[in-house]
Amino acid sequence: FGSSLWLKWLPSYACRRGSSSGGEGAVMRLGGGDGHPGRPQGGAPHAGGNVFGVPEQHLLPGLAGLVGLAVLILGLLGIASVEITQYGLNYSLVTRKVERRTYLPGRYWISPANFFVRFPSVVTTIQFSDAGQQYDLPPALHQLSGEGPLQSRTRDGLLVSLEISFQYQLMGDKIYDLYTLLGGYPFYHHTFVRLAVDRLTETATRFSATEFFTQRTLIGKEMEELLVKDFENHLFARIFSFQLRSVGLPAEFEDAIQETEVMKQDLSVALAEQNSTRVSLETRLMQAQRRVLVASNKGAAEAAAVLLANAADIAQYNATQQKSADGYAGVLRELGSKEADLLAYMKTRVLRDHPGEKTVAGLDLREGQS
Repeated sequence: FGSSLWLKWLPSYACRRGSSSGGEGAVMRLGGGDGHPGRPQGGAPHAGGNVFGVPEQHLLPGLAGLVGLAVLILGLLGIASVEITQYGLNYSLVTRKVERRTYLPGRYWISPANFFVRFPSVVTTIQFSDAGQQYDLPPALHQLSGEGPLQSRTRDGLLVSLEISFQYQLMGDKIYDLYTLLGGYPFYHHTFVRLAVDRLTETATRFSATEFFTQRTLIGKEMEELLVKDFENHLFARIFSFQLRSVGLPAEFEDAIQETEVMKQDLSVALAEQNSTRVSLETRLMQAQRRVLVASNKGAAEAAAVLLANAADIAQYNATQQKSADGYAGVLRELGSKEADLLAYMKTRVLRDHPGEKTVAGLDLREGQS
């Protein structure tokens, strides 16, 4: 732009100068004269000018303006920016080398011969599923981030189809290592996809078809741990939101597994009912045993009480009889050991102590007649 202005200005300036000098020898023509391009007609250059016939005091400011304009243009061309969702690496077209520093979002001056190799700083989705089900991916990313379901074999040789999705985020301090190892986007992304396919299909071969049906959570966790280890240690990225969405097995096997699971459920229900019945019967048996124990303890206690009462009565009766015998022995001594008198005394006491309304007296008439 500056050069074109200078070329437009130079002929008009020369013409004005020639007309003002009043002589033909000072007229400047771009085509030249006398077969000498760029020379005034009439021979030697004009005194105090240059090859264009322009005074140097007018030529130097123009050259300075051109240099300043060129510096300004170069300065503007050397400015580059990194978006808020990106990382950047400074690549030099002169040295064909990239700077180790990771540039964060912002505007930088990196010289006109450099440019930024940009990498996403946000999470990126990799999804292996039917294209019609990839609603969480923009249409432009279906080809890059969306793949069909993974096809592998189980440990027992059956074909298995896996629908898996996960997200990764590049490590900001490892962008240089990632670029020198795998290149920029989408080359490193394709490597990520290929490694994920390899690792996930390899992991699927460690499990049987039955385990895929019954232990899907455990299998998904093992797959996630393997991907996290490989991506962090070798690919300079972190894994997020791993999901084993679905597992597809041959229809015949799924039907057989479903029937087996139904039978297992029925068996579990029957075992639960059996266990409930056994617990109920054991409870009733324990209750009966408790009642028997209580009745036995009660009977033993009552028997012990009766025995104690009888023993007390016997002891009391024996003591009473012993005292009575001792008393009658004393009476017998007082009566001079006359047993007939003692018996008469005892009869008298019995009659005295017996209730009158219950006493019947008998008279011995024969003794009175004699």
